[in-house]
Amino acid sequence: MHITFFHDVLCPFCYVTNKRLKNVISKYENVKVKHKAFMIISSLDDLLAAAPTPEDARELFRSEFSILTRYYPDYDPKKVLDKGKIGHVWSMPPLMACKAAEFQRGDQGHWEYFSLAQDKFFMEGENINDDSVLISIAKEVGLDVERFKRDFKSKEAKLAVIQDEEEAKAMGIRGVPALVVNDKWLIRGVQTEEFLKQVVDDIMEYGEPKKVELKAYWEQ
Repeated sequence: MHITFFHDVLCPFCYVTNKRLKNVISKYENVKVKHKAFMIISSLDDLLAAAPTPEDARELFRSEFSILTRYYPDYDPKKVLDKGKIGHVWSMPPLMACKAAEFQRGDQGHWEYFSLAQDKFFMEGENINDDSVLISIAKEVGLDVERFKRDFKSKEAKLAVIQDEEEAKAMGIRGVPALVVNDKWLIRGVQTEEFLKQVVDDIMEYGEPKKVELKAYWEQ
């Protein structure tokens, strides 16, 4: 079976879903995950209009970072944001970087890069719009850095992000995280590991959800 995971590096709900999905599918051999980009902050100009200064932007992000306290009670968003590195951060640069990783190592490369980029953003407070940060992530996951430098700002990477988002919107997906199982069954929002495991078990055994209720993406 295969799962298409639409996500954004800047999305806290995607952070939780990513961790849970990884834990679940690590127990199966025949589940493949395809990674797709979906921008939650699609315009830097709009962000600048809403938050003219870096301090304003950090305040805007504070509520987003605080979402993680629902799932990780020990998480301290203030500690992360008070490092002062995050300011006017938007979705396109880190998603293009994820695509550059995908160009080299396919979906596994995308996943490794995406996961580390989220850790850098939400746990370490790094500015993942900064070229040096994006390149350092490429080094850390073992990519060919010179190729990454050519790819992560390329027209091809930007087009790949746009095409992913157009695909999601054509399927009626308007927000992330969103998981599409076997090109049909849509899982929206953050779900428990138990729920995700039951979906996988059902699909593998019956070819469709039985013990959990899911609709096809076109029925949403």
